[in-house]
Parts: sequence; structure tokens; C-alpha cells
Amino acid sequence: MSTKNSKFLKFSKKYSFFKKFYYFYNIYIRNYKFYFQGSQFGEDKKILKLFGKNYIGKYLDVGCFHPTRSNNTLLMFKKGWSGLNIDLNPLAIELFNFARPKDINICAALSSKKTKKKLYFLGDLDSKNTIDTNHKNWLKKHFRIKNSDILTKNITTTTLETLLDKNDFFNIDFMNIDIEGNELEVLKSFNFKKFEIKVICIEMISYNKYFKNRKKKLIQILKKNRYRLVDKSEFNYIFKKIY
Repeated sequence: MSTKNSKFLKFSKKYSFFKKFYYFYNIYIRNYKFYFQGSQFGEDKKILKLFGKNYIGKYLDVGCFHPTRSNNTLLMFKKGWSGLNIDLNPLAIELFNFARPKDINICAALSSKKTKKKLYFLGDLDSKNTIDTNHKNWLKKHFRIKNSDILTKNITTTTLETLLDKNDFFNIDFMNIDIEGNELEVLKSFNFKKFEIKVICIEMISYNKYFKNRKKKLIQILKKNRYRLVDKSEFNYIFKKIY
């Protein structure tokens, strides 16, 4: 995030009117085209085809990032769905509170247990913030990111199960999970028997040996819990529960 943006964000948070304008600008003006596009690669339309035409369900968006920009639950929200959105970036949750006030919006970093982690933070409006060191190293190389561009913070993680329990959120029609390399860490400890999830969309990249192995383990977990791959778009794989 630029210094200019950072100063305006601090100013807008101090004054209510400018804060609301800042949210409105970043959701509906700056990202105007995304409001009509939804998913980055058309995943939302493929996912909705797995449900009835007039079906109104519940979504869980893990790593929600932005309420309109490249968001897999935007089209569902516009059709009347509601849900629970999680992101480790406080500004992301503020934007969701503004755009989707009836949803449950939680600022949290997720892992397999409650523990201390380092957050590699690239910016308030950057989708690449991560707590996975291997992913951070890949990002640096792939996007030519300098160490000086990354702000390192010490944070405490929680588990997805803890948040769902706390909010009595058990029956889920669709879960989207895109948390920049930390998907395996979250799902390997997740109790799929306790929480009913019909469809899952998960980001799985395989640019090197580490990520290919991670992808293989993720597929094994989903297969073990009776999920079958039904579609994919670029890096996003869509799985459906087989009953």
C-alpha cells in the first residue's frame, strides 16, 4: 500500500464520514468492474449450477479478502445467500462489515491449532498477505517482492473449528478457502464429520515440488471425507460431497 493510501486510511478511520467514503470508494468505485464480474475465473457460476436454480444457501468464505473484487461468494450474496467471512486483514473485515452487514465477519488468522505465527503483510489492499513461510518465499521470487516490501508481524492463530463452534455455524452449503498457502494447515485438523459442507472451492497451486506435494495431500484429505472433484478454473478446484 502506498504512503498516500496509508495516510488517507488513517485519516478516514478518525472521521466517520470519510471512513464510510473510503469503504464505499474501495468497494464500489475503485473496484466497480468486479461488482458485475464476481469470481476471477467464473467459478461462482460453476458452483451455483451444483445447486437448484432458486436455491438460497449459506456460504463460508475463508480468506475472503474483498467483498466484490475477485470474490467467489459475491454472486451468491447478490442472489440472497448469507454466510460467514474470515480474513486475517482487519481492513478486509471492515469492508465486509460495510458491504455485507448481515453476514458474520471475523478478523482471524487460521492454523491447525492456537499458536504463535509470523504474518508476512504486503498491504491493506493486497491479496497476497500470508502466514505460510514457503508461500512467502515463492511470492518473493514469482512477483519479485523485496524484503523491504514485507512487514512482518507476530500474531496468534486460531482454528476454523473454533470459530464455527463459537458462531453455531454447522450446516454450510458452500465453502471457499483461499488463504495463500495455508489451506493444508487448516484442513488437516478440521472435523468434516462435525460440519456439513456440500461444496468446497479451494485454491491449489503446483508451481514446484513443495506445492505439488501440498496439493496431493489436500486432495487426499478431501477424498477421505467423500469429496469428488467436479470442476476447476485455473488454480481453483471445486469439490462436491458424495452421499
